[in-house]
Amino acid sequence: MVKVYNPIYDTVFKYLMEDDKAAKVLLGSILDKKIEVLTLKNNDYTIVTDDGMKIVRLDFCATVLDKKTQQKEVVTIELQKAFDEEEVVRFRKYLGLQYSNEANSIKITKKHRKTGEEYTLLKPMHIYAVYILGHTLGSGLEYSVLKGKYIFEDLNGQTIEIPRHHEFPNGLTHDLFIVQIPHLAAKPKKHVEKLLSIFDQRQIIDKDNPKYINIDEDRDSSDDYRTLVNRLLKGTADDDMRGKIEFEEEMERRFKRERYERAELADALKEARGMISDQHNKILEQQNQLTEQRNQLAAKDNKMAEQQKLFVKTLQSLGQSAEQIAERLNLSVGEIKKLIEK
Repeated sequence: MVKVYNPIYDTVFKYLMEDDKAAKVLLGSILDKKIEVLTLKNNDYTIVTDDGMKIVRLDFCATVLDKKTQQKEVVTIELQKAFDEEEVVRFRKYLGLQYSNEANSIKITKKHRKTGEEYTLLKPMHIYAVYILGHTLGSGLEYSVLKGKYIFEDLNGQTIEIPRHHEFPNGLTHDLFIVQIPHLAAKPKKHVEKLLSIFDQRQIIDKDNPKYINIDEDRDSSDDYRTLVNRLLKGTADDDMRGKIEFEEEMERRFKRERYERAELADALKEARGMISDQHNKILEQQNQLTEQRNQLAAKDNKMAEQQKLFVKTLQSLGQSAEQIAERLNLSVGEIKKLIEK
């Protein structure tokens, strides 16, 4: 066993993937392809979203060799690592950026069939999306690595074999690779599982201080496994690495604290909005009650006015003058005349 820094830390993970040989080994094993050329395209490794969520994202341009067909292809590899179960929208967003980015295309020259004149067009690179997750996808998906590729069917549901490098489907689809760290095998058998075992969190030395893990040097005798172990050993021996990890831990605590505070603030805001809504409903209810009372009073006034009008006309029919009726009802003569004229 050797003691190394935990590669699940962003600092260590980036250190591992910045090494050309180690990155080729790890990505090549996940993709099951030989990576001949690998270029890291971005330097905005860690992305903190507006709601405090943290995602590590690395973009590569690679020349890969298909082990079965021996065909070479220039592709884009989108690698993301996250531990929050709500990151799907972010993954989709960054994957969309890959589709829309013309840098992920290759200029090719073609000739017109009729004129023979040459022209250039952009051929989109195929995208390999690799996600390393610190959580699981749920029941029924308890696998260390999941691979998803496009499948075409005809109207009868029969699978159609389309050449792997056909430009149209190749440019409009992507291959999906999902690594679920909690489901890594305790005793890995396959080569890719042995390489990924460096992320196995069951190897943490101290649960209260998870920056160190023990890695079995003899788990795999391959040069690939040794490449990853040696890179982690080199990082662990780097004096600057410890300070970077401690800074990351402090930032992680700060992110969690801010997210907790935001969650509390959101709950308080939701509660306040609920109280305001309740008060608003009560005011509306009171206004409706007042309106109903006014309508009832208005109805009573109208009824009394009709009765008064009827009484005045009755007195008039009995021969009493407007002056006599006014005196009897304690009203002005003008008011009596209005009631008679209605």
